[in-house]
Amino acid sequence: MSRSLAAIIGQVSQATRRMPMAEWNWSEGVALYGLVSLWKTNQDEALLQYLKTWIDDQLTQGRVFETVNATAPCFSLIELYVASGEPRYADMIKSRTNFLLHRAERLDNGAFEHTLVETNFGGQMWVDTLFMAGLFLVKAGLLFEDRAAVEEGLHQYFLHVRHLQQANGLYYHGWDERKNGPIGCLWARGNAWAAIVSAELLVLLPETEPARKEIKEILARQLAGLSHYQDMSGLWTTVIDDPNTYLETSAAAGIAYAVKRALRFGNVDEAYAAMADRAARAALAHVDWEGVFRGVSAGTGVQKHAGEYHVIAQNRAEGYGQGLLLMLLAAMLAESSGSLEDGNSAHPAV
Repeated sequence: MSRSLAAIIGQVSQATRRMPMAEWNWSEGVALYGLVSLWKTNQDEALLQYLKTWIDDQLTQGRVFETVNATAPCFSLIELYVASGEPRYADMIKSRTNFLLHRAERLDNGAFEHTLVETNFGGQMWVDTLFMAGLFLVKAGLLFEDRAAVEEGLHQYFLHVRHLQQANGLYYHGWDERKNGPIGCLWARGNAWAAIVSAELLVLLPETEPARKEIKEILARQLAGLSHYQDMSGLWTTVIDDPNTYLETSAAAGIAYAVKRALRFGNVDEAYAAMADRAARAALAHVDWEGVFRGVSAGTGVQKHAGEYHVIAQNRAEGYGQGLLLMLLAAMLAESSGSLEDGNSAHPAV
């Protein structure tokens, strides 16, 4: 028996909120981003209340980590501030912006070093940072009319693109300044992070922003590359150009979301709609009856070769997997309703 889109949304949303999201960290941040994306689309106040309770509990515990990767929950903090107007949320957003602008670890070229709560990766930039921190700077800068934050967010975007995007449009997982070259592989979920950021920037930035044209070209190059490697199932292998690695689901959800967002606002060629639909169908086929997204690879550091990516576990429920799926579900709901809600209330016009 098949499920309706509404039924899947309800199951995935409930499963995500049942997860033990214990700390202010990147996985929790992506899960919250998904819940907020859904709330922006369906206006379910229970989702907003969950977000407020989670953030307030974290603030009470005083465990808001200052790292690049742990910036991810601040996306939802922006939405909570816009919805509530509470000054303490604004203060936190500005504090995190100040950290990224002035205190975050950087490579010699100015790119953010990929720092986690648990460890640092000296001299390395990772594609993940585009989503975890760079996009936040643009959103926060637009909200508070802080041009320095917007420019730094765009600067980080173009630095990462310049070092990680290859001639075929796809992104390496990382770059090491000591080796002066890319590290890892053409990792699928990393490509989802990059595609999402390009699509989101094109929604956020005003039409007068000069960077828009180049971002569109960057996204178009990437989607052309992704279309070449999509498996007949609709998924991508976890190392995109190595068919001997396993098919992975969270990348498909993220890529489908990015394409649907870009299509919704006229920022990418309609020819990619079929690719996004195949990826979306494949992702939804891996949602179990409890609302858990299966086939999601575990947290993945930069590995030395494709074989090391191939042995990363993919049998656990992951907050970031749920978040990426919720983002896709929100985009599909908007698509089915004909809504042009942009899901990004940090735009100064709001």
